Amino acid sequence: MAVSYDATYFQNQLSKSDAKVAFQYGRLLQEIAPLKPDAHILDAGCGAGPALRYLKQRGFIPFGTDLIEYPLLQARQLIPDARLAQCDADVALPFAENSFDVILLSEVIEHVAAPEFTLRECWRVLKKNGAVAMTTPNLWDARRVYYPALGKVWSGDADATHQTLFNPQTLKKVFERAGFGNVRVRAGFKPLRYFSFRKFKFRVVIPGLPVIGNTLVGVGYK
Repeated sequence: MAVSYDATYFQNQLSKSDAKVAFQYGRLLQEIAPLKPDAHILDAGCGAGPALRYLKQRGFIPFGTDLIEYPLLQARQLIPDARLAQCDADVALPFAENSFDVILLSEVIEHVAAPEFTLRECWRVLKKNGAVAMTTPNLWDARRVYYPALGKVWSGDADATHQTLFNPQTLKKVFERAGFGNVRVRAGFKPLRYFSFRKFKFRVVIPGLPVIGNTLVGVGYK
């Protein structure tokens, strides 16, 4: 990758509560068919390791990769027996074929220069019927349209390390080009909130809109 990362980039991961991590990754795992208790799960782009600890607590066998050493050192302190590897998502993964039941890419695919190559590598190291589950910012997020008028920056544009952004259609296509089947893409972990003028004191919440929600959730099977 041409984009550089430093230690400060990962500080927010270290402050995540266990409850928040469990909520985030629990929902992502729910997108996949029931998993056996000892499933081998790779968290690609694991950062400082909060999800690895959650996966281990669930009884799974966690593996983690990240681009730079700093977050992996933090992950090692969090989970001393973690199986970790430093690697670039734009190059071959350092694992044999048929190694994993699930690969998680939580807010990762937007950081890589060659998403199709990354997904092909995921397909290679997955076991038969294994799955990739990911989240990534949604280019069709309604906030991307109205945030500038409010003087705000949409989250997908706020991170200078983002290289490739997707809408539901383009994410589904890149999954399929990489060889995945039974691909499902939807939008909206977080609800959209529309506020009236304050004097009217009401709010409408529209949860889980399938196209214009803020986050894309994608799943594909080998």
